[in-house]
Amino acid sequence: MEIGNPKGLRGYISAILTVAAASLFCVFFAVLSAYGAVELPEERVIGAVVYGEDEDKYLSPGAVTVIRPEEYMGELKSLPDLLENAPGLRIIRLQGRHGYAVASIRGSTSSQVAVYVDGVLMNLQSESAVDLSSIPADNVERVEVYRGYIPARFGAQAMGGVINIVTRSPMKPETDVSLGAGSFGRFKGTVSHSATLGEGRFFGSFGYEGYDGGFKYWNDNGTPYNDTDDYTGRRRGGEFEKMDLLLKWEDSRWRARASWVRRDRGLPLAAPGLDREGEWQRPHALLETTRFDLSLARDQSATVGNALIDWGWELSYTGQEKEYDSRRGSSLSQIGGMNVTRSEYDTSRWAASFNASWAAGERHFVEFLGEYSDERLDVDGDMVYEYLNGISRYSYSGLDLGLLDTIALDSAGSLLATPSARWHKQDGEDRLTWQIALTKEFSSAWMLKSAYGTYSRAPNMYELYGDGAFILPAARGLEWESGTQFDVGIIWTGARKREGAMRSSASLSAFWRDSDNLIELDMESPRFSRYRNIARADVRGMELEAAFDWERWDLSLSATWMEGRNKTPGEEGSVRFYGKALPNRPEWSGVARLTRGFVTAGGRGGSLFVEYQYVGENYADSSEKVLFDARNIWNIGIRYDLSPTTRLVAGVDDVFNDSDGWRMRSDGFNGPSRMLWYPTEGRTYYITLNL
Repeated sequence: MEIGNPKGLRGYISAILTVAAASLFCVFFAVLSAYGAVELPEERVIGAVVYGEDEDKYLSPGAVTVIRPEEYMGELKSLPDLLENAPGLRIIRLQGRHGYAVASIRGSTSSQVAVYVDGVLMNLQSESAVDLSSIPADNVERVEVYRGYIPARFGAQAMGGVINIVTRSPMKPETDVSLGAGSFGRFKGTVSHSATLGEGRFFGSFGYEGYDGGFKYWNDNGTPYNDTDDYTGRRRGGEFEKMDLLLKWEDSRWRARASWVRRDRGLPLAAPGLDREGEWQRPHALLETTRFDLSLARDQSATVGNALIDWGWELSYTGQEKEYDSRRGSSLSQIGGMNVTRSEYDTSRWAASFNASWAAGERHFVEFLGEYSDERLDVDGDMVYEYLNGISRYSYSGLDLGLLDTIALDSAGSLLATPSARWHKQDGEDRLTWQIALTKEFSSAWMLKSAYGTYSRAPNMYELYGDGAFILPAARGLEWESGTQFDVGIIWTGARKREGAMRSSASLSAFWRDSDNLIELDMESPRFSRYRNIARADVRGMELEAAFDWERWDLSLSATWMEGRNKTPGEEGSVRFYGKALPNRPEWSGVARLTRGFVTAGGRGGSLFVEYQYVGENYADSSEKVLFDARNIWNIGIRYDLSPTTRLVAGVDDVFNDSDGWRMRSDGFNGPSRMLWYPTEGRTYYITLNL
């Protein structure tokens, strides 16, 4: 549904009235319910408490997966590595394992996925697809992945889904230290401290990580039919150095947070290239990114009549400086198109939000969120004159309003309807979208969830104007995306077998999404790409997630089947795109992990684990010209408690060195496979000491 283009105060009043009118939609469901009070536990409705493993299913009326990094502590896994355990979520890596990494949920584009860290939106208008490799994982308490239905407490226009990252909260005075080392010169260290400060609690964390990024690989020199010119190449670039700082303070009402991340990363050249050992190599570019986030929030309660209203506000500021440089300023190390050797993108954003929740009558629990943000982008460097017509400053302001009602449709409160409406205004245009979810809890073991709704998203500055390096400005103006989405799933939760044990569970979901004017990244060459509108796209699939516990064995697995197709009809689609697979959407993918706990004769504990990862064939472009082969990766490791406070972790990733043989095919796939544009590391070793 599209409403007009309101201007100024009159427009905002109109928008508020429109969203308020949408709440009448909820009354329809109230009429269906019988009279009498129904208890709607707040923690089940809005997720206001810290959840246990058996409460994760109540976080949202839609599909949700919770990942707890503590279970993988010491394995040197990055945030993208952890997220690959969530069904329906695909990590798209550019330029190698430790390079730029973004998420796709249920076939969405990466810009359609909203990423929050402690309530602060990481997506910027100047860089809407969040580089997950830049977010530290060591101080994360849990990661919530919402698919399909998006709760009202997240204000962004997240057509694909939401990744909500919650960092560790100060619980008791303690200090933790972690030191780790791995193959290819990797080193990682983190120190964190919790303490009582004034009336509240303080938590601080500092981390450092470095990586050389150099490794050997077999280079076919771009001639897969000719073996005589093959040679052993060595990757240059891909090295990085990252430092991060997190400071948090909170009490019963106030929350204050500050974070700082600096990441310097080499950008490797696409292979084949001048990568012979001992010979001169073309210089590669360097990306330096610094980001600072600051937020202050307060939660309050007030009684209005007989109703208790919980409400709060939050103010946040984000500053980011991103600079690409060819190091030597030589045209041989261009980072984008011709004559582009340096660019600088500086972003500043202010945001303010207001939220409230209250019990409306005996069977309703209502939530409201209003959020306003203002962002400025300043551009300098060669890109300004080569592609941006000399314009060096861009600005954005947006307003989001959301209203959600959780309604009990039976006297037991086991059948819930959750309708919601969301309004977004940007650049003089606005859209109103809606969702409806039904949840039925048959018993403590079985639950059914289903959701249906509409979505929309405006193009952002990143998609319109590029990133200053490898993503060029859009060739033509981009239109708003819109779509319709449906999913249904069944959840089973087993009884806990022993104290402190994982609770066995399983869920199976089916989903479908139809998108219009999908904004898709099109790889025009290994060197650069740009965003384009695809008139129509269709994605459907199924997700399986399960965890089983018996005696000392734990098994967890997730699997996804998905089919994404370009459905643009007639001349708009052309033979180049119509009916072809959407890029970076493998049909099959999955992760399985088996853990065996043990106790030594001396009473020391530990565990052994083995992990299997599979990613099926998928296309790199919208024309089905380049196909990546399937990947099969095996990882193994061991944990051993040296003392009650000291743990040693060691392991091997990619045990059988399968990444070294990962290839791509092109032009009908009848010929031989060829090396990747950006080769990846094979077998790697690591060891970590947690104190």
